[in-house]
This record gives sequence, C-alpha cells and structure tokens, in this order.
Amino acid sequence: MNNTGIFLTKGSRGFTLLELLIVLAVIAVLLSWGMPSLTQSIRNNKVLAQSNELIAMLHFTKGEALRRNADVPMVLDSDAGGWNVFVNDPAEEVAPEGCEPGQLRCSSHTGVWLDSDVASVTFNNRGYIRDADDAWTPETLFLQHDDCSGNQQRRRIDITPTGQVSSCALACDSEAACP
Repeated sequence: MNNTGIFLTKGSRGFTLLELLIVLAVIAVLLSWGMPSLTQSIRNNKVLAQSNELIAMLHFTKGEALRRNADVPMVLDSDAGGWNVFVNDPAEEVAPEGCEPGQLRCSSHTGVWLDSDVASVTFNNRGYIRDADDAWTPETLFLQHDDCSGNQQRRRIDITPTGQVSSCALACDSEAACP
C-alpha cells in the first residue's frame, strides 16, 4: 500500500506508450470527422448573422422613412473583401461610432460578399421602395460566403415593392426563389 491508501500491484505504474498512442490516434480520427462539419457550421452562421444585419438595416431604413415622412436611402457597397451598408442622413452632423458624417447608421463586414446589382434601396414615407425611375419593382440581394461549399452558405433577401423583407438559405451560386 502506498501513502495515499491505494493498493498498487507490481507493474501497475500508468499508461504504456502504446496505449497513449492508440488514444491519440482515436482522438485524431474523431477530430478529422468533426472538423469539416464544424467549419460548415461556422460558415453557415457567419452568412446568417450578416444577412440578419442586412435585414435589420433594411427595417431600420424603412422605420426612419416612416418616422421622418420622407425618402430615406440605404447605400450598399460590395467588393472582393466584403460589403458595407450605410443609411444616409445629410442633416445628421454627429455620426455614430464607426460611421462618417452624414450617415445615420453604418455596418461593415468581411468574409461574405454581397452579390447584387443593387447599389441602394430607398424607402418612401409610406415604407414602400421605388427604383431610380420611380417604378414599383422588387429587389433581390444575395449574400454568399467567400469559401462557399455548403447548402446554407448563400442567403437570398427579397424586398417587395411594399417594403416587406424575406430571406432564405440557398446552395452556393443558386438563384432559386425562396419557398
């Protein structure tokens, strides 16, 4: 008996090197199975979070148009590094943190790109959207992860002429309509 009160038999001194290597090999196999699904989940969540931010900005812009009883534009900017969105307000002299003067609210993102020809969305005093020709046309925006490789790493965001916003997850490079 040792000084901790535990009986030790001759030869029971711990793990052998072979047992330790087997345990490490099992852990490595389990990690190699789990890592791709973890990577997919992280990418899916990043696209979902950024699409929720874009939808929040659309709702904010619509709310400001209704509150001010005036047209309020939201400007979209996208490049290879990511995308930016801001709500213009020339009357605002003090910009929120991270925004430039004349911007009521702004947001900047990386790792996901905005796939759209739409440069801005303007809501009128009734919460409706109209394009540059004052036509009642719906708008569609797509957000996709830079390394898209899954079924939920692309989001479609539809804006009806009446200002309603909806979204759904799509496979990479899909242009399908939301169900």
